[in-house]
Amino acid sequence: MREGPETAALLTTLKRVAIILKDAGVPFALSGSFAAYARGATASDHDVDFAVLPGDVERAVDALARAGLEPVRVAEDWLAKMYDDARQVDLIYRPSEHPVTPEMLGRAAPMKVNSIHVPVLDATDLMVMLLRAFTEHHCDFSAPLEIARALREQVDWPAVRAATADSPYAHAFLVLLRHLAVIGPNEENPMAREEPQYLAGHLQQALAEDPRTGALGIRVRVHGTDVHLSGDLPSRERRRMVLAVAREMVPDYVVHDDLSVDPMEGDTEEERLA
Repeated sequence: MREGPETAALLTTLKRVAIILKDAGVPFALSGSFAAYARGATASDHDVDFAVLPGDVERAVDALARAGLEPVRVAEDWLAKMYDDARQVDLIYRPSEHPVTPEMLGRAAPMKVNSIHVPVLDATDLMVMLLRAFTEHHCDFSAPLEIARALREQVDWPAVRAATADSPYAHAFLVLLRHLAVIGPNEENPMAREEPQYLAGHLQQALAEDPRTGALGIRVRVHGTDVHLSGDLPSRERRRMVLAVAREMVPDYVVHDDLSVDPMEGDTEEERLA
């Protein structure tokens, strides 16, 4: 694949930084858009990202500075930023408040990038990192969507869903992937392919553990392709959310609402707290 001059220059920087970190004995993995590029996505023309352990950041910065890269003071507490001439290099160590771990670096696979072998972040870890970065003010799905299309067969989608379950933005992105047929319901959700005799217990546990519901005491009964939910809930809003999450988790089943709301606590939890 032919690359533009900006991408070619960044690939030269990637190679240089990787060699410096290797020589300094700093564990690392290629991250961000160039990790996706190494795994088959389109190359970046913006910057080069490396994942490093929080305890190794200072050592990595020192090694790169001695080799001529220029460190830049940043306000963020999750990355260190350097420049190789005009080319930006980010050393990421605590993305979205989740520190890079030895296990994450251990899952990285050596891959050939610009004539050298570089440890490249596992596709599942990369996708988790991308989805955790979504916030109310940073929610552009375009680049992650392109990466998801390119890496779809390399990603453990149930693991991504579990790791990002507390993010409504990640949830929305996964729903988008399913509706665009980038992933199927069976890829995103292992319960969609379970035998009925196991489904009830696993769905009950999932509704109790999902941060959107936290619904303890929900009873689940499966009959054919019908799923019946029963139990008492504190509000109509909680019932609505339990039903929505259950239908998301078992999209091939018909979910029946046999739930009840305490008549003394029928208003939403927000109203009762007002």
